[in-house]
Amino acid sequence: MSVVIVNYGSWPDVSRLVSSLLGSGDVASGLAEVIVVDNASPGPRPDALLRPTVGLRVVLRPENGGFSAGVNAGWRASSAPWLLILNPDIVAAPDLIRRVTGRIDAYQGRPGGPPGVVGFALRNEDGTKQPSVGVFPGLVRTAWEQLIPRHRRKYQPEWRLRAGPVDWVTGACMLVNRRAFDDLGGMDEDFFLYHEEVALCRSASRRGWRVEYDPAVSVVHLHPLQNRPISPKMRVITRHSKLLYFRKHLPAWQFRALGAGVRWEARVRGAIARAKGRTAEARSWRAVDRVARLLGEGVDLGGRGVLALAEAAVEESAEEGEWQGPRVRHQGRGDRHPPTRFPGTSHGTRPVPLRKDGPA
Repeated sequence: MSVVIVNYGSWPDVSRLVSSLLGSGDVASGLAEVIVVDNASPGPRPDALLRPTVGLRVVLRPENGGFSAGVNAGWRASSAPWLLILNPDIVAAPDLIRRVTGRIDAYQGRPGGPPGVVGFALRNEDGTKQPSVGVFPGLVRTAWEQLIPRHRRKYQPEWRLRAGPVDWVTGACMLVNRRAFDDLGGMDEDFFLYHEEVALCRSASRRGWRVEYDPAVSVVHLHPLQNRPISPKMRVITRHSKLLYFRKHLPAWQFRALGAGVRWEARVRGAIARAKGRTAEARSWRAVDRVARLLGEGVDLGGRGVLALAEAAVEESAEEGEWQGPRVRHQGRGDRHPPTRFPGTSHGTRPVPLRKDGPA
């Protein structure tokens, strides 16, 4: 098994997790290897991780293409038949590798063969259960989710969870059969962050691979998105991911309806933010409106492209004197006057330059 950890600006978490995995002895014994993929994090790298260590490899990417690109880099660096994908903020028990490989033995002994994707149980730092399994989104479900608390929107309630087949599992702690990954060509790198695991599970199911939830293994996940406030930049990225998922995996009419709804939301909430003097929030909603428009026009706006839009909106607000708070841990600089073609768009796409006053 290869344990793949994708990092951007979270070296302390990565060092803690790697130390825990290496300290178990299961890596040194050859039961697993650890692959850390760094998405061009700024600042110094920890020397301890860069020293030659049995069972540990560090892949340094030249740019941050997002979570999917990082996972794919780990997949390409590995030759193991199974990949355990972990977020840096996972707290692993000393016997995690042994427990997961034990489950792999059980999967491979099934008459019908092993599953393609497996999600394990997540817990909060206080030991309470953390949601990690969801139902494939659609237009009706997405509209209904706006009426329930944000921390429960994407996921199935705990009382409905059972071990066995599910629609999708979170990428924070996800075991992937390499044969399935090879069959799918890896994760979709058009997603910069979020919904990439939903897309992976949907594509796997369509190609006949089972997606399962297995609570026999559990880990602590420290900082899930649903428990944190959404920054202006992250708002642009998450709306892009949802719209992109609808465009790629659902009927066109559902994508058009969602796009219209997102543009209406962006204009109304942007106007409210401007009236209250919240410049960063208002500009992020303008960027959301533009993302929805570009995707609706058929522009292939990939992960790097939407990151450029999100960064540009935040930087423009900073120039106007509004404090932005801590920077989100995702790389990519949007220039004050971005290039005529966004990173992450197809070469055949007509570029739409970013204007200082927001989308046309």
